[in-house]
Amino acid sequence: MNIKKYKNYLFLLPFLFLFLILLDWHHSIGLSIDDLFFYTIPQESDIISFVTERYYIWSSRTLIEYVLCHILQLPLILWWYLDSLIFTFIGILTFKLIDGKNKIFYATLSCILCLSFIFSSYYALSSAGFITTSINYAWPLFSGLLAIYILKNYTANDTCKIKRILAYIISVLCLLFAVNNEQLAVILLGLFVLYYLFNYKTEINKKCYLIGLSAVIGIINTIICPGVPKRFISELKWFHDYLQLNLLNKLNIGLSSIINRCVTWCDLTTLILLGIIAVSVYLLTKNKKKAMISLIPFIIASGFWILTLTDNLMLLQIMNANITRYGYVPISLKRMILSLTIYGIFIMTFLYGLYIIYKNQKSVLWPVYSIMFVGFASTIMFGFTPSIPSMERMYIFFYYGNMLAILIFIKQIIEKRIKT
Repeated sequence: MNIKKYKNYLFLLPFLFLFLILLDWHHSIGLSIDDLFFYTIPQESDIISFVTERYYIWSSRTLIEYVLCHILQLPLILWWYLDSLIFTFIGILTFKLIDGKNKIFYATLSCILCLSFIFSSYYALSSAGFITTSINYAWPLFSGLLAIYILKNYTANDTCKIKRILAYIISVLCLLFAVNNEQLAVILLGLFVLYYLFNYKTEINKKCYLIGLSAVIGIINTIICPGVPKRFISELKWFHDYLQLNLLNKLNIGLSSIINRCVTWCDLTTLILLGIIAVSVYLLTKNKKKAMISLIPFIIASGFWILTLTDNLMLLQIMNANITRYGYVPISLKRMILSLTIYGIFIMTFLYGLYIIYKNQKSVLWPVYSIMFVGFASTIMFGFTPSIPSMERMYIFFYYGNMLAILIFIKQIIEKRIKT
């Protein structure tokens, strides 16, 4: 009996290795850029006064910055352990939300994809100081996942009343911290709206209203924050003629940035997702032609990776030359034809792969396509801010969404088809 009992916890072993890998990596991280700014605050004023002032002159992320200032006053080694635990629990919570039957397999896969997510996000996480960025993005992500997990598993009617009340309190606190990041608030609201549209004719899980309401509160907090418009004016120094852009210009900036990123500078997590889509098409159809067409986005993105590694940058330079701070702006007719042809083939074959999956297994649509769509849509926010230095950080949730989409594809399609 004892041996069987211990076997039930073997799935935690990959997460232990993940934690140790992350802890070893964190030992090389110190204070930099914005970390140094927030570190000095308590030496000049008390933290509550500081975050209150920031709310009126700069940012609506009051809860996040309050936690950030306190964390920076602790010995650095404590943050190493805390942040390593946060990323490890992102992997654990993702694994729990997927709820695969083969625990060892999905635990290992979740750890590998979590490392892929961190690798993809590394530049973004270090862009403004690793501690500041991780607490602004990774910690709210963990907080949101924890709230969803608690609502899913500990608020059923047959749960003890005290435990249920405590679960709701913890979930609300976690959600309030999560939606203090305005981008995550928009993502959660987008997911709630899509969930409602797909399910309004059937029974809606009432717990989802709590997530939607929290997201609305987070967005309202950002809208009414007096510091946001002041920060907007201040950041026009990065993009002097931003106010002259119309809606189409802004959409051009957002769309061209994310499409160019996926084609010419594809992160590891997105690259894996492109491959998984092609594998899913083949397993669903057993048609090599359809699978090869669906594999084209993976081939294109991989090709640019190879060109970068071999320092053969001519095609990459041609593609990137058309992407400016104003979005896609063709420099010459030949370059425009070449770049638009590559972008067009990538987009059409990517959508073709998704359509084939939809045609053959519609049940996978709501969760995975919604996550992919909302993650993609959230990056279009690039075009609606003049803050060029913070743009890289907007990809972090997109990378995680792709990580989650990979796991859902594997569970819903690849695992089932291989078994049959």
